[in-house]
Amino acid sequence: MEDWTRMRLDSSELRPTSRLAQPWLLVALLIALTCYRLWVIPRLGVTLYIDEAQYWSWAKALDWGYFSKPPVIAWLIAASTAVFGDGLLAVKLPALILYPATAWVMFLLARRLFDARVAFRSGLAFILIPIVSALGLAVSTDAPLLFFWALAMLGLLRALETGRMRDWLLMGAAVGLGIMAKYTMAAFAVSAALYLLADARRRRCFVHPGLWSAIVLCSLIVLPNIVWNWSHDFPTLRHTADITHVAGNDKSGNLGEFLLAQAGSLGPGFALAFLGGLGLALRKLRDARYQFLLAFSLPLLGLVFLQALRAEANGNWAAPALLAALILGVKWLARLRAQRWWVIALALNVLIMGAAYHLSDYYRLRGLPQPARMDPLKRAKGWEVLGAAVRPYLAAQPDALVLTEDRTMMAHLLYELRDLPLDYVAWAPHAHPADHYQLTRPLTEARHSRPFLLVSRDDAPPLIERFTTHRKLARIVLPIEPGLTREASIWLLEGFRGYAPH
Repeated sequence: MEDWTRMRLDSSELRPTSRLAQPWLLVALLIALTCYRLWVIPRLGVTLYIDEAQYWSWAKALDWGYFSKPPVIAWLIAASTAVFGDGLLAVKLPALILYPATAWVMFLLARRLFDARVAFRSGLAFILIPIVSALGLAVSTDAPLLFFWALAMLGLLRALETGRMRDWLLMGAAVGLGIMAKYTMAAFAVSAALYLLADARRRRCFVHPGLWSAIVLCSLIVLPNIVWNWSHDFPTLRHTADITHVAGNDKSGNLGEFLLAQAGSLGPGFALAFLGGLGLALRKLRDARYQFLLAFSLPLLGLVFLQALRAEANGNWAAPALLAALILGVKWLARLRAQRWWVIALALNVLIMGAAYHLSDYYRLRGLPQPARMDPLKRAKGWEVLGAAVRPYLAAQPDALVLTEDRTMMAHLLYELRDLPLDYVAWAPHAHPADHYQLTRPLTEARHSRPFLLVSRDDAPPLIERFTTHRKLARIVLPIEPGLTREASIWLLEGFRGYAPH
């Protein structure tokens, strides 16, 4: 196996480790920052984002898979809300725990690669990079993905150093659970294979029983989700093809936007440091540690780069690659004589986080309303107000089936009105479902004796013509902040005549 302990250290790695680079100090800072975020979230005036509300509804019907994602995020929310209830912080708690946990794994990873100084700085830098500051306010599939990606990298390093079966199995379990969190985790296999193939000694791992045991364990963990997809006509595969435009490239690329998103995800200081780290790694390409960091950053970045070139790519699709990229950047900064450059890079990210978290406080102190165009959190505002406005109409029609046209309205209604025993169906006019609710609760063309209560963002939705009678009960328009309203029309429908026009 790879002997990490015999690698030659350069002069910068022989300098004494700072007293600040202590594990207990990092743990204390991570706890303090988590408490700060727990305090900030209720002050932001937000409810759940659309994806969070959807994941919460998934957690109420646990399964081995869902329309657009594998099941781990629903499992985590189910565990959290079972203990703490369905409040805002309870739903978001898995992310609030997993990001600090990932920072700790980053510490262990960087310490195994380099030293305690780089490890401390990597862990602290991770928890403060803008993508984590932003995602840390919401529960998403990226939280478990990044944790399991970091854990799998650590497991691979330990397996190469020790050859122990338990380290191989740690890697296999982390990859399997990572795939069950988000399919992006499958790219780990590409990076690991490239790294193992790059050296003759590491290529011997391909005949090591530990590697194959890890592959078997990973496969067993993922198998239930594969079976679920098979039994549901592969909805997740269809969804992935749709968002990546595999079936037909009818959209132009967004390469510039993607590159800016990567720089913004790391923050300006660490983005520049990553470029310096790339140069350092290329100069030390024979060093297995730099080969490792390049293998776990460049392939995924390159893959999503090509996707952004040909069609569109979301900024967070390459998020796991930022783990190795960040360690490279921190290592490069650690080689500079002046510590202030690392402090400046960190301080810039702290300022970005503070500005995002306290922008509403700035307007409040000035006695001004915050305009929607200056509110990065506006997508998560006002839904509780809309739910309260819709509530009386649902309570007045207890026998009606709630009907919506899109997952946004459905997910928010289910969460904001979670104390009501809602019976609901989704408008599903196409052969293949377009969201989870169309997959699991579609309005079928079977005869329905019960009335429907349609909640639509349109004032006069065309679908009302598919019913024998339709009566508008209300049009709700709620100003949330300058430039942002939440709107809904409520219709009482009876006699569904099917999706095809007659």
